[in-house]
Amino acid sequence: MPRKILDTCIACGSCAAECPVECISEGDIYVVDADVCIDCCACEAVCPTDSIVEA
Repeated sequence: MPRKILDTCIACGSCAAECPVECISEGDIYVVDADVCIDCCACEAVCPTDSIVEA
């Protein structure tokens, strides 16, 4: 199941840097493109605020 980023995101960029398919885009909080996400969980593992969860 693809990941989603909660509003507790601090937009630090750790997740986007780790994503192998570049499906995370920045904004006020970062956003995962569920159509591109391969569910590798790499982003979730590096999130300092535990803001990335299963969609």
